[in-house]
Parts: sequence; structure tokens; C-alpha cells
Amino acid sequence: MFLSPENLRILKEPFGLLLENKSVSKVKLYNSVKHAKLIVSVGDATTDRVNSYGIVPSVSVVDGKERREQRKKAGGDSLLPNRILQLRCSNPAGTISRGAVQVLCHALKASVTKPVRVIVEGEEDLLALPIFLLVPYGSVVLYGLPFKGIVIVKVDFKKRKRAKDLMESLGIDWIGGYDDAVAE
Repeated sequence: MFLSPENLRILKEPFGLLLENKSVSKVKLYNSVKHAKLIVSVGDATTDRVNSYGIVPSVSVVDGKERREQRKKAGGDSLLPNRILQLRCSNPAGTISRGAVQVLCHALKASVTKPVRVIVEGEEDLLALPIFLLVPYGSVVLYGLPFKGIVIVKVDFKKRKRAKDLMESLGIDWIGGYDDAVAE
């Protein structure tokens, strides 16, 4: 699947409130998530930053990379392994794979009892889109916007519809299930 210039532009725009790097603080992040039904972080740097402020997401989705460069430790490594459930999936760069979505569904269900970290072999960037559709309304999804800051998405009907519409424009059929979608 080819990503059109319009879809690339849309994917680079924040899906929610952009908290710029210079403005990120424990108080601002805490106030953004304190009433969330569920907190999900996507990305290694975002997960580490949120964890450094004492906020443990219900689900963290990481790939061990930052700006496509391998990190020494995957995001969320500071959490004690016996306190979180770790799941793994494969999701090649520029894709939303059926297998990754199945693991995300399992992670969200399992997060009721303990935090879950999903370690992605490949790339986690586009996995925020199905997460917007899978989490309950009132959840907060946090993801990084390179060199800019953390995007805070409070999931509601409009955010969910926007994610669904974007996925459909990328050729991903949400109703019929996922076909592997590759951005070239």
C-alpha cells in the first residue's frame, strides 16, 4: 500500500493535545491521565518519560528503538519484570499486522489485573491507530512526536472515528478484520 502525501501529512499531525518537550512535567502529565479509564503509552521514549514521573500505563507498546535507532534498553525496562506482564508481537515497519492487533487485544484485556508491556519486533508507530479503536471511551493514549513532544489523546467518539477513517483510507478494513497493511 502506498501512503499518499495527504495520508503522510495526516499521520504527522498530532491526534490530540501536543505537550511540547519543554512543557512536559509530572503535573501536566498526571493531570492529563488522572481520570483516564485506561492509560496506554506507545513508543520507548514516551513510555520511559511517563514512567520517570511515576505513571505506569496499563499498556505500554515499545519496539526497543528511538527514531529508528536501536536503544540499549526497551522502553519500560525500569519496571520490575515480575510486576508486569510482557507480551511480544511482530509488526514490520510501516504496517499494522493482524497478529499485532490480536496481541494488543489480549494486552488490553490482561491489563485489568496488572500492567502489560507489548514488545514489538519491527515497529510500533502505526499501532496507535488500532489502539484508539480498541480502548474504552475515556482512555488516554500517549505517544511521542519526534523532536516535538508527547501527544495526549483522550479517546472519544470523534477520535475513534478519525482513526477509523484514516485506517480505511490506508486500506485497512476494520469491520472485516485486519489485512496486513504495508506503507511503502
